[in-house]
Amino acid sequence: MSVHPIRLDIYRTAIPTRGFAHAAAKRDLSEAVLARMRFADGTVGWGETLPREYVTGETLDGVVRTITDTLWPMLRKRGFSPGEPPELPARDGDGSCINAAACAIDLAGGGRLPPDASSRRINARVSGVLGSDDPSRTARRLRLMRLIGLRDFKLKLGFGDRVDQANLDIVCGRLRRAMAARRASLRVDVNGAWTADQTPGRVAELAGRGVCVVEQPVFAPAEQLLELARLCELPLMADESLLTEADAGLLLAEPKRLWWNIRLSKNGGLARCRQLAELAQARGVPFTVGCMVGESGILSAAQRRLLQMIPEPRFVEGNYGRLLLRDDLTRPSPRFGFGGRLRPLGRGAGVRVLQDKLARYGRLVATLE
Repeated sequence: MSVHPIRLDIYRTAIPTRGFAHAAAKRDLSEAVLARMRFADGTVGWGETLPREYVTGETLDGVVRTITDTLWPMLRKRGFSPGEPPELPARDGDGSCINAAACAIDLAGGGRLPPDASSRRINARVSGVLGSDDPSRTARRLRLMRLIGLRDFKLKLGFGDRVDQANLDIVCGRLRRAMAARRASLRVDVNGAWTADQTPGRVAELAGRGVCVVEQPVFAPAEQLLELARLCELPLMADESLLTEADAGLLLAEPKRLWWNIRLSKNGGLARCRQLAELAQARGVPFTVGCMVGESGILSAAQRRLLQMIPEPRFVEGNYGRLLLRDDLTRPSPRFGFGGRLRPLGRGAGVRVLQDKLARYGRLVATLE
């Protein structure tokens, strides 16, 4: 039965983090947009998105405008079942990507598990993500991650040649035996810090160190990353180059050379991420289910729901909870367990938004009725 949403509250939130940096940004504060959707039958849904201008081109203020001017009028006319995600466009009338805005509405409007998926196990394990301009900090974090049983690691590059080299020496040195025995894996994420001319040579050097894939070495549209991948010794992983189904269609020309990073805020929510994951499996593309740094329990819970719906990914990043955040908006605050394991959160949203935390870290910026 179709149910119309009758009210949408939009919040801006800012939660202190424990600090994280990569080539494209440094974050001591996690800023997000939250959507609380009320339906005519009394049900309420929560959504969250972390827009990144260097990823989809969207900003925090822009997401609020897109929801207010484009997505909310569309939903008020259509109506939909609260158990089913709404059909939302990937671009606005000007052709700009609006995936981050769509994610908040997708989760608030229909981010629930289908009945046949609520008890499914999550077999994929969370990876440890390393990235610092201080190699001694990289060493400490790697040691702690190995103590809690993590076996897959991603190293952020792009801090400068000297720091990158030191970080690689530390991580590759400490993981060498485990990687040789296939008890550990290492991939790197460049966040667009290299040029196209530099990339093939640098990828060849990483191949000699046991790295399995290089993520987004340059900021480039899908067709340019495709051509670059054909010149590289290791596969590349498309992150910012994979926004829409059209991008996916181009990248499928090289399913073994181009892996995918699928993220809820980047790719428009549960419905679209599920479609991309199923397409990747059908065409033999290894893929990661990733996250944005600083996601609250709303998005962490949504990621677990996504993992219960889709084929098993090669890697998972997310559900870091208060390992990265100094506080959270939800109870529980989802976080991976020993060895990177994730357990299902059950039916419904799986978490409860705490009003006192929302009052502390958020502010209401719009109410639409």
